[in-house]
Order: sequence, then structure tokens, then C-alpha cells
Amino acid sequence: MTTVNDISGIIEAFAPLSYQESYDNAGLIIGTRDAVLTGVLVCLDVTEPVIDEAMDLGFNMIVSHHPLIFKGIKSITGKNHTEKCLVKAIKNDIAIYAGHTNVDAVRHGVNGKMAEKLGLQNCRILSPVFSENGEEYGLGMVGDMPSAESEKDFLKRVKETFHCERLRYSEPTGKQIRKVALCGGSGSEFIELAKAAGADVFLIGEARFHEFFTQGQNILMIDAGHYETEQFTKEVFFDLISKKIPTFAVQISRVERNPVYYL
Repeated sequence: MTTVNDISGIIEAFAPLSYQESYDNAGLIIGTRDAVLTGVLVCLDVTEPVIDEAMDLGFNMIVSHHPLIFKGIKSITGKNHTEKCLVKAIKNDIAIYAGHTNVDAVRHGVNGKMAEKLGLQNCRILSPVFSENGEEYGLGMVGDMPSAESEKDFLKRVKETFHCERLRYSEPTGKQIRKVALCGGSGSEFIELAKAAGADVFLIGEARFHEFFTQGQNILMIDAGHYETEQFTKEVFFDLISKKIPTFAVQISRVERNPVYYL
């Protein structure tokens, strides 16, 4: 008999809630910890189609990366996306849990999975901090390529690995790519740390226009997309739960799509 508390405990043992950023709202969003579960659906964002998918599967818990409730809510009347999802989940007794910046911050979380997909070696956290018991966590990752390759080849690697419709990147430097810094989601604020770490490239999910020429110098800065850089977080959750409870029903959402379209 698997409960909400069991699933929450698995995620929090991997990525403690104390590791989340001060602005965040990771943890149990909807539901009671003693509720018995029939299955867990994993996604990046909770949407009505994802809730419908959980219901069709007979699952009564959703684990997402982005919290459904991020800012304060003064009413739940179904007037917007968030409220509609809240109403549907509560009416159908579906628990919702979010592992957000705490999962960004652990070595084998969002950024560790990105580094793994790129085949990076000798990885370390780009912006490390230490917990009270001395454990290292923090945002971003830096690691070495197995062998040097051209900027063009690395751009192709990123596009293929993260299934990108397009890439935005700064002016090529002409250097070989040997050391890679990255940060899933946003992360452009860490570009100076990436340079200080000796990275030849900084791969992120979002960059503002002016950052390409004010900061994207002497380093290749790549904006691969928010969804694209975080999509493999679903694998992190799936692997965590399925390895801890092999006989329990857990599935990655099949209806979720990148909300950003390209022409």
C-alpha cells in the first residue's frame, strides 16, 4: 500500500525541500499525506489534459516539476488556468506534488540529467552551497566533454539531444568546446560563474536579448529553450519512484507537449 507520504518521502530524500529557493513552492500542493495511491503520473507542468490523463489511467497523484501554485491565490473559482486545474484535481481527489528548485539543486537532478544526456565527465555544481550537515548542493553544472569538438558540432549535439526546434546563441568564438557549463530552465545570471570555471560554452533555457552581446562574449552562450532543457526531469522522477517501488504504477505523461510553438 503506497501513500502520498511514501512518494513525497522518496523525492524529499533525494532533493530535500530545504534546498529550494526562497521564492519557491516545492512540496505537496494538494492532498493528504496518508492518502493511498493507485498510481503516479509524472510531468513538467500540471494542465487540465494532464489531470484528465491521470484520471483516464486511474491514477490519483501527479508529480510535476513546476508548482501548480506558485504565487498567492485569494480565491478558487475556475477563472484561470491554475484555478481550473485546482478545482479539477480537488473534485477528483488527485494529489499534486512539485519538485522544483530543490530538484534543480541536487547533483543528479535537473542539471545532472542534462550533463548525463550530453555525456559530460568530471561534473561539479556550478554555484555550490552547503547544507547544515555539510552536503553540497546548488544550481548549475560544469563538466568536461569526452573529447573536444567545434562549436558548430556542439550546437548540433545540443539541438539533437534536447529535440530543439531552434537554438538561439551568441556570436561563435572559434574555440573548441572542451568544458561545458549549463543550467536548466533559466540560469543566465550564472554566466560569470561559467566563465570563471573556464567553460567554453554556457547552455541555458532562457536568455534575454541584451545578454547575448553584453555577457555572451569569450564564451558561446546557447539558449535551447526552457521546456527543452528541463524535459528530462520527468525521467528523474520516474527513475526515483520506479526504482524505490518497482511494483508501483508510475508513468511519464504522454499528452504533455512543449507549450511554445515555432514557425
